[in-house]
Amino acid sequence: MQSHQLGCLDILASDVAFPALPAKAELSVADSSKGLDAKGRWTRARVARVSMVVCPFWFFAQLTFNLSLRYTTVTSNTILSSTSSLFTFLVALVFLGEMFTWLKLISVLLCMGGTIIVSLADSSSTANAIATNPLLGDILSIVSAGLYAVYITLIRKRLPDEKEGQGEVSMAQFLGFLGLFNMLFFLPVALMLNFAKLEPFHMLTWEQVGLIVGKCLLDNVLSDYLWAKAIHLTTTTVATAGLTIQVPIAAIVNTLTGHAPHVLNYIGAATVLFGFAGINIPSDTPQASQQDQETPIVGMVDEPHHLPSDRNATDVVS
Repeated sequence: MQSHQLGCLDILASDVAFPALPAKAELSVADSSKGLDAKGRWTRARVARVSMVVCPFWFFAQLTFNLSLRYTTVTSNTILSSTSSLFTFLVALVFLGEMFTWLKLISVLLCMGGTIIVSLADSSSTANAIATNPLLGDILSIVSAGLYAVYITLIRKRLPDEKEGQGEVSMAQFLGFLGLFNMLFFLPVALMLNFAKLEPFHMLTWEQVGLIVGKCLLDNVLSDYLWAKAIHLTTTTVATAGLTIQVPIAAIVNTLTGHAPHVLNYIGAATVLFGFAGINIPSDTPQASQQDQETPIVGMVDEPHHLPSDRNATDVVS
């Protein structure tokens, strides 16, 4: 009887693996503490907090961009707003750890240069509005570009990376909360401006309401959703430079519709395409392949081997 009890104690003292708690139960407890639901997705409260942080930067970037059009010309606004790709690249280097390469910097400058060429071509062929306060308008355009770089970096930094196992997030839910907080925070400001007769509201016709709704659905909702997904799937620099693809697309559409643009438009479109292609050239492929080759070797060397202890060996012999 005593030997039987000693044998049981030896078994308990040995490295025998006992059945643990169910994996789903452990994951559910851990995920709830991390702000994840049972399916590994971010909770609404966690998504709302990120939207609340991004909201003011998004709003003031749009506000300064539209205000600049009141004081400066469309050409100056377009040229200075194109610096957002450079600002985004610099901010990503500091806060997102993006790798710096001369090819990427030159490609960003090419995207900016193509936009500037097209803007100058359009300004020479169309009547441009007179700038009432060009210095203030130019400053607002630059501020808008900087704020854009800030909030696009916040989106990439705060939202999870699914490849690293940080959970999944609904981009539509994030943008929905972003619109909700914009309305809650800044609609009272608009009402106060209306009552003070600084920015009075005007009655809209049903045609104008329909155009506004259509523009919001196609331009703000759909395009912002695809743009936000691009930020999540690529990098902030690639997503920002991708917005300049509208330059060659516009040139192609104008050519197909019988409104051939100026030759500078084609040059600017080609410059944008070369720049966007250069940004998408991977710069860390050799390092990644080298790491993939070294990983199995490290795993084989570092894998611990559990040898039987002296006490277990004695028990087996006895």
